[in-house]
Amino acid sequence: MRITYSAIISSLIFFVSSFIFPVWANDHQHHAMMHTNPTAATTAVYQSSGIIKKWDTNSVTLSHAPIADLKWPAMTMAFTLPSSGEITPLPVNTPVTFSFIQNDSGYILTAITPQQP
Repeated sequence: MRITYSAIISSLIFFVSSFIFPVWANDHQHHAMMHTNPTAATTAVYQSSGIIKKWDTNSVTLSHAPIADLKWPAMTMAFTLPSSGEITPLPVNTPVTFSFIQNDSGYILTAITPQQP
């Protein structure tokens, strides 16, 4: 009879521990890590100056100054216009200051302003 009680108690302990210990194994209290929310990550906005070389429906080609934050030399490249249509077209050869962001689809212009002479 004593062996039966021991077997039942051992089985009960094994059964309960099989549910409790995996929970404890995954409970690391995040080791004091700072919590981050990837969806709330800020997108870097880069700024530069340049000259408009071409203005299309979906993009603007700019010859721009070096952009130190990206370690880019001066170059001519196309920037995608935002789909919102908030940016007003400017004439070719207009000196401008501009800002842009980088995402999975490329470099998106966020603002462009003619430079004052």
